[in-house]
Amino acid sequence: MKTTILSVLTTTLLGFVLQATGHAFDAAEFTAILFATGLVAWTISQYNQPARSLNVAQPIRVPVSRGVRHPPVSSRQLAA
Repeated sequence: MKTTILSVLTTTLLGFVLQATGHAFDAAEFTAILFATGLVAWTISQYNQPARSLNVAQPIRVPVSRGVRHPPVSSRQLAA
């Protein structure tokens, strides 16, 4: 909610400034300002939260039987 209010307030103030100076203010500029302000507000909110600890997961070990042996591959079989 803070992001939306901040974006609309910034766009409104910039619209007044552009109107006072005689520049045109269209939907493309409104959208760009809305996006940029939202991105800045989101970044600030991410840095204001405490960092979460990472979960430590144990590795998955797959059992392999040692009794299985594959015959060696000769170079004649590779060439075929």
